[in-house]
Amino acid sequence: MTEDEFDTLVDDATHAVNNLIPDQYLEAMGENERSGLLISINDVLTAILRDIIAPGDET
Repeated sequence: MTEDEFDTLVDDATHAVNNLIPDQYLEAMGENERSGLLISINDVLTAILRDIIAPGDET
């Protein structure tokens, strides 16, 4: 998997997780808080997925 493919995977997973959060919780957050939440989700998923899939790993 290339670095770009890995980044796309993480971004897709981040948005999938974000979409599972009920709107009532997201609507209560400000724009900066929602952005921070996406960044936090992205950071955690990156760490988890790097343990499973190393970018550049073709296996």
